[in-house]
Amino acid sequence: MRKLLVFTDLDGTLIGLKEHLYEPALESIRKLLNLQIPIIIATSKSPKEIELWQKRLGIYGPFIAENGGGIFIPKDYPLLLPKDSREYEGRYWLIPLGKPYDYIRHTINELREKNFLIEGFGDMSPSKIAQITGLPEEEALLAKERLFTEPCLFEGNEKSLLENLREKNLTFWRGGRFLHLQSHHDKGKAMEILLDLFKKSGLNPEIVALGDSRIDLPMLERADWKIIVKRHGGISENPPKWNNLFITTQEGPWGWREAIFKLLKELGYD
Repeated sequence: MRKLLVFTDLDGTLIGLKEHLYEPALESIRKLLNLQIPIIIATSKSPKEIELWQKRLGIYGPFIAENGGGIFIPKDYPLLLPKDSREYEGRYWLIPLGKPYDYIRHTINELREKNFLIEGFGDMSPSKIAQITGLPEEEALLAKERLFTEPCLFEGNEKSLLENLREKNLTFWRGGRFLHLQSHHDKGKAMEILLDLFKKSGLNPEIVALGDSRIDLPMLERADWKIIVKRHGGISENPPKWNNLFITTQEGPWGWREAIFKLLKELGYD
């Protein structure tokens, strides 16, 4: 039987964008876990948000936070660690891949001095973030606890913004509502590093990756099995021409469930 490792985005992929529903995917999650197939979350969310979602979903193990800014591995998880890993809050080993959050905040302040109209999560109250995103206020508070990236509201010329960010060796990704300011890391690079740790620990799995937007492309293109979850305005409307690509007919957690059960059947797990 093939060994699989599943990497998944959250918002718009495993979680519904508007209602934040996830329950339709739970049966397929339990199926993977019963088959001892690890599920690794790779998202633009903060580490504290991911911890909350791991508990909700019944998932335990490594995760990739803030669009590949950091890899977090539970201390009791059986993986060989690189020398540059460091302890995080007593519970994890952290492999940092992005520039520190304070550096990004300092850059935002410099941009404002140049009259850029930009506002990051660090400038917003939890209630404002909750109003914009639809998150409960307690989750909006977790979204503010960032290490490597800053979601921003921006009005102005994105080309000019990018030119100024390049001077600081930074860039941005456009999400649904926000620009995500960060250094030059992504989910795909983080996935490769984590996969190498699995291989050094004696596993050589095939990779399944699920996503719905451009920010997921670096992760999807490196996977053996690429799954694009349908979304209005997402990459499902103009998908890359890849082999081993499946585009779901349903959105969000319904599409996630659809894809997992279809793939497991094709690979002989049913």
